[in-house]
Amino acid sequence: MAASRARRSFLTTATALAPALLGLPRLARAAAQCGAGVVVGMPAGPRQALLHEVLDPLLAPAGLVPAYQTASALAQGTRIRAEIGARRPTLDLVVLRDRDLHAIQAEGGLAPVDAQAVPRGAHLLAPFKSSSALVHAWTGLVLVYDKSKFKTPPDSLAALVEPATQDAASRDAGVKDGGSAASVAKDHVGLLDGMAGTLAVAGSLALGKGAADLDAGRTWLTALQGQGARAYADEAALARGFRRGQVRAALVWRATALQWKKDGLALDSAVPREGLIPLLYQAAPVAAGPDRACAAAYLDALLDPKVQQAFAARLYLAPATDDAALPPETQAAAFAPAEIERVVKRDMDALARAEADLNAFWSKTFHA
Repeated sequence: MAASRARRSFLTTATALAPALLGLPRLARAAAQCGAGVVVGMPAGPRQALLHEVLDPLLAPAGLVPAYQTASALAQGTRIRAEIGARRPTLDLVVLRDRDLHAIQAEGGLAPVDAQAVPRGAHLLAPFKSSSALVHAWTGLVLVYDKSKFKTPPDSLAALVEPATQDAASRDAGVKDGGSAASVAKDHVGLLDGMAGTLAVAGSLALGKGAADLDAGRTWLTALQGQGARAYADEAALARGFRRGQVRAALVWRATALQWKKDGLALDSAVPREGLIPLLYQAAPVAAGPDRACAAAYLDALLDPKVQQAFAARLYLAPATDDAALPPETQAAAFAPAEIERVVKRDMDALARAEADLNAFWSKTFHA
């Protein structure tokens, strides 16, 4: 009740101050049309901290104060499902990774983004304009490699299953980690746990089947494992594999590769010619959200150049808009226009249906 009274009080004050607010940027004027608070659900971590520091001040001139309900993606989904049809829902919008947000969206927990209420959506890059949720930052899957181990620098997913190393015999040398001869090959392709769906899409692309043939993706991953590819638990473990000379190439998000570079691990990389698989960070209004105007003001602020620049500078995430104007020192996070044209459109429904089977396949193939 206190929050409702605060929203009504703010509306009265904003109406009285309307002439003064006309001098504010368009975002602040839009924020002034809603109540005094907007409740945002998202996981705790560096993205939430960045938004609190960089985005919140953009809304402050209009008196709009975001409140963050930080919890895991699973917990956010549980909350939203529980509040469908509730008289007093608690969230205005949610900010999540693409697959997590899609799961909530598929259950009817989210509302479409109102393009007229989010005018900065006109600046979204072409691949993201038709998204049912607002893409506010992203990165893409790149092929990173140790150039000393390749006669010809690889530029494709298909190249990963070709005998492209200068010293293929080195893959037969064992290491001390244990396992089969294939799994302990000194010089192998590294893959990350938790990416079975993304890598199945990569495999489908590698075999010329487009992005939707997940069975082809399994075939490709099986072939990679057969030639010695190893799965690593996380980015830190994979980075250690590169430092020790055990990994010749890997598929990781560009944001990860740039973080490695900052940490002193400089590897060459390429956007695969078969296509650029994206990782999207998205936001959408909660269907039962109490204040759509507040949600729209926050969504618009997500696309502000200051926010876009901060994501690139601090988290190495690419801008989702065409007017972010990154300075030279952070342009490595962005993708070139020709690369953006190769962004792959995935069937998120098919990936969601196949998730359990893909994870079981991954465990059996790489961890049995």
